[in-house]
Amino acid sequence: MPSLKLADVPWLEQRSPSGKFHSFCQNISVALGAPRNAGLSHGGHPFDVQIRRVPPGTAVCPFHSHLAQWEFFIIRAGTGTVRVGDETHAVKPGDFFVHPPGEPHQLINSGSSHLEVLIVADNPPLDAFHYPDSKKWGLRPPGIYFRNTPADYFDGEEPPAPDAPPYQPSGSPPAPALTPFAQRKSNLDDLAWEIWQSPKKKYRADFAQLSETIGAQRNTPTGLGGHPFDLELGRVPPGYCGCPFHSHVTQWEFYIFLHGTAAFRTPAGTTEVGPDDIVLTPPGAAHQFTNTGLDDLHYLLVADNPIYDIYHYPDSNKWGLREPRKFFRATDVDYWDGEE
Repeated sequence: MPSLKLADVPWLEQRSPSGKFHSFCQNISVALGAPRNAGLSHGGHPFDVQIRRVPPGTAVCPFHSHLAQWEFFIIRAGTGTVRVGDETHAVKPGDFFVHPPGEPHQLINSGSSHLEVLIVADNPPLDAFHYPDSKKWGLRPPGIYFRNTPADYFDGEEPPAPDAPPYQPSGSPPAPALTPFAQRKSNLDDLAWEIWQSPKKKYRADFAQLSETIGAQRNTPTGLGGHPFDLELGRVPPGYCGCPFHSHVTQWEFYIFLHGTAAFRTPAGTTEVGPDDIVLTPPGAAHQFTNTGLDDLHYLLVADNPIYDIYHYPDSNKWGLREPRKFFRATDVDYWDGEE
């Protein structure tokens, strides 16, 4: 099960030729073994996680939008300005927001100290970028940038017919309207916490939902009201276990521990984790953690949103379904049992 300490992830400088765009990047997902910009079909993860540190007066990147990719930002330190379409919004520590496909955006350090931001982006197999300021486009793959020259669909395919009417391409349904950016932005201090515990109080954790707070439906994939990933803050009191020992069949989970200490259990044994420790649990990797300290354990969880998922609980030999919501034990039968 991949894990690391945040301090061990190298900072890589990224700077444009004149320095207008400048940042230092800790690419956590690459450090955990994921090829850059590679989704599941190319050996990557369903989302990439990185931290950017932006010097005063510079921007992370040019003003741009994505055709397919979503990007989620959490401001860790410093102040800045977000350009969104024709609007600008001030951001401060604890602010979080999401940019869905089709929304031009840019993050600028407008403060006097370094701006530090955690970024989560999904990994669509194909993506296109648009840069409104420079009127450029980009494609990934193959990783090229260009400006468009309008052309007819049959241009270059056959000799032009002087009297032929212009070709009318088939239409596409209009893209759904984006909710206002102000409704997709909030602050960690404003989150509502929900308490979850088992009947006999062996398991106890409090949760605050970041993605739901800014409009996502819980455990719902994109196209059905959800985002491609869900983010939540977790808080486990001393001596409690956050959840039963379990694995997912399709869901990935990414943990950044923020405060406190815990024993993180896997089939290979138990490992102590503390602040800035990171653990990635891919599908099939059973896991569980217990607060072993004297203070509350705090962590940030990033999980993708697969259309379907099944849970397995090795300690109790149970299985679970997310939809319909039910838990059961399996009894082996022959394939034809009950059929004939």
